[in-house]
Amino acid sequence: MIQLYRHQEIALEHCRKNQGFALFMDQGCGKTLPAIIRILELIKSKQIKDALVIAPKAVLGSWYRDFEKFETYEQEILTKKVTLINYDMAWRKPELVKHWGCIILDESHYIKNRTSKRSQFILKLALKSDYRYILTGTPISNGKLEDIWSQYAFLQPVLQRGKVASKILGTYSEFLEKYCILNQFYAPSSYRNVNELQNIIAEHSYRVIKSQCLDLPKKLPDQIYEVELKEKALYKELHKYSTIEKYEILAENPLSRMIRLRQVCSGFINTEKEQIILKCEKIKALKEFLEGYEKKLVIFTQFTYSIVQIEALLQEMKIRYVTLDGRQKDKFVWREFQSDESIQVIICQYESACAGIDLFSADTIIYYEPTIRSTTLEQSRDRIHRTGQKNPCSYIHFITKGTLEEEIYKTLKDYGDFTEKLFTQYMNQYHRGRKQRRISA
Repeated sequence: MIQLYRHQEIALEHCRKNQGFALFMDQGCGKTLPAIIRILELIKSKQIKDALVIAPKAVLGSWYRDFEKFETYEQEILTKKVTLINYDMAWRKPELVKHWGCIILDESHYIKNRTSKRSQFILKLALKSDYRYILTGTPISNGKLEDIWSQYAFLQPVLQRGKVASKILGTYSEFLEKYCILNQFYAPSSYRNVNELQNIIAEHSYRVIKSQCLDLPKKLPDQIYEVELKEKALYKELHKYSTIEKYEILAENPLSRMIRLRQVCSGFINTEKEQIILKCEKIKALKEFLEGYEKKLVIFTQFTYSIVQIEALLQEMKIRYVTLDGRQKDKFVWREFQSDESIQVIICQYESACAGIDLFSADTIIYYEPTIRSTTLEQSRDRIHRTGQKNPCSYIHFITKGTLEEEIYKTLKDYGDFTEKLFTQYMNQYHRGRKQRRISA
């Protein structure tokens, strides 16, 4: 039996009473479980035959993991009846254009741009569904009230003159006329009738922020964002032969091999002569996360290369940040992050920032790549979980699927260090697994 927190029970009750409803719940508050329970109820009662869940690629893994919390027969129902797909792929799949019993948008702010192909496709899908639910902690970013229109058009869609409109908010033109004051470029510059709009939004949504969830533990369970390995051929070659012939790389000992494999997961390899840049999904996953996140955030990382990549991304997104790593001469730069509201992100290297500093102005940490020492991980967790913290703390781990990072995280989760011995065992298991697959083939 799945045990829900009180705020999750309330969210589920709202979904039961409405065919279209929004769960505006902060990251870490557990939005997916009420949604999955609602899907199961609808399928078991034969009110729907199937369901479609659209979510960012890195978030899909949390849906699969939450499926595993249910009874075996319920997992079978979910596996057979629920289609999970990411936003980037959804609008490229014409076979999705069909009647769906239920459609759920996780991180629904991904359709806030009503003119994008993604949003237009999903809004047309909404017309062909019976139940629709949206989940996000940030329905409106930077005070842009127009972000809500397409999300509410999804909740209760109607077709007007060949275009999808919102039964709640009307067409987009009607929305602009009633609630927006436009600038010379015909874009909203300010708003009117705001209280009325807020009341309409509230009528069709349930809002939860972490600071109000007295039933939540102070340290929330880890969240895993699964990231695809883009350089599979290089990874396998390095795994099997301890070499990458193309780049004349030889990893002669276990420590060298482990470092090289970890580097491939993060999109680079360092050689004595140069730094080789590889394809990597992590920076894309981070960008997706940041697009819907407005609070302060701590990012822990291992490699200097990753820090440089993250800094470039934050500059591109015009997000103010500070960095605390081995290159930083000012070791008290974290105080700026604590005191300056305009600084949203601090990038931390484990060795420089896992102890002796306070980062409780944030309640969320992203682990861009795992450390191999459990003490380092626990110390880093406590940077935000300390005196002065008012909210439950969230910990998000970016883990590259099918790689060494999964094994490292498993060890850390059991409060162990990922040693050279464990690495050797991992390598042996990997090779045995490949050999068995060849024999069975």
